[in-house]
Amino acid sequence: MRRRVWITGLGVVSPIGTGRDAFWAGVRAGVSPVRRIDRFDPSPFRSQVAAQIDDFDPLDHMDARTARQLDRFSQFGLAAGRLALGDAGLPGDDIDGAPGVDPERFGIYLGSALGGIAYAEHQHERFMERGIRSVAPNLALAVFGGAAPANLGIALGLRGPILSTANSCASGAVALGEALRAIRDGTIDAAIAGGAEVPLSPLAFGAFDIIRALSSGSNDEPSEAARPFDAERDGFVMGEGVGLLVLEAEEVARRRGARPYAELLGYGATSDAHHMVQPRADGRDAARAITLALRDASVEPAEIDYVNAHASSTPLGDIAEARALALALDGRAGGVPVSGTKALYGHPLGASSALEAAICSMAIRDGWAPGTANLATIDPGIGELLPGLLRDGRAGTYERVLSTSFGFGGLNAALVYGSVPDA
Repeated sequence: MRRRVWITGLGVVSPIGTGRDAFWAGVRAGVSPVRRIDRFDPSPFRSQVAAQIDDFDPLDHMDARTARQLDRFSQFGLAAGRLALGDAGLPGDDIDGAPGVDPERFGIYLGSALGGIAYAEHQHERFMERGIRSVAPNLALAVFGGAAPANLGIALGLRGPILSTANSCASGAVALGEALRAIRDGTIDAAIAGGAEVPLSPLAFGAFDIIRALSSGSNDEPSEAARPFDAERDGFVMGEGVGLLVLEAEEVARRRGARPYAELLGYGATSDAHHMVQPRADGRDAARAITLALRDASVEPAEIDYVNAHASSTPLGDIAEARALALALDGRAGGVPVSGTKALYGHPLGASSALEAAICSMAIRDGWAPGTANLATIDPGIGELLPGLLRDGRAGTYERVLSTSFGFGGLNAALVYGSVPDA
């Protein structure tokens, strides 16, 4: 029999709050945190807004020596990992010896599109100004995508496999899906999985601005810049953040008396093989990822109660996603509630799907699905395909939830979550 995988802990650092409760309160408040960038001078760029995290203090999550040794990418990973473990009722330091937990069978699966690129950019500026001796000695150990999960594993004493995924904006979803497979197949018993992103530096931000992927029409009204599915959307709003979840095999979680938020039921991933920036307009291969996830979960399209859409607020992406959902849900798209939540925390690239995994888990637990902030005028083409779009949050029973994630290069991923009625 295939093992069931429970979600037992949530760890979040986001522009609307750090920790499960603060993050969920921010989601329910429905207020965008997007504002003009002050991390650096944005005046050279078309887009000048972002969803920054300004209240993160690493000393709330680690000692001063560790904080000095780690860049922001790894600090985020360690902070969220400890928050997730604490939420799951597990120790947030050395996990060896915790009842019912084998550190050799506890993995870390963390996705990031850009890893420590912002730190590398800062160190390069020092190099150009003062030479190689001014560069921090930890640079080579901080910039690669595996740095955050490796530092998390060292801090917690977790000796299972570490996998860092770099699948653009689908990175976190792929990390969660691969962790699901490893636990279900018996390779490991538990994992910390999700995504982390810290892309707010001039070069990284500017790279997306150059290709006109970012919203630039609301610089004077930043809170309205991210407009998922709206007729006036003009690009995504870059954000930063991290979301990590504790996943456990059901029998392991039961043995230690854990209380699950939800069950991770299925995962699907595909590639458009079409274009580095533009998604396939017909949504065919994105729909196939959704269909694969539904099959993996043994869930019929008619059983989906809510869709948390990728909905990055790009002109081409949102309509392609609507077509994909209409294809994959095979007529069910007309009735299922759908919302895009990135107006509430920006688009932190590889971490987005992990934040959305936390939202899906809480929606199942609390019986409330968030609405779509800034959805003033629904794009008519999208509205025809997705008449169930939610402007406001809605109470209900959400037993089967779908989450979609799509990245540059045509990288598609979908996850299906379910309630755990017998927990």
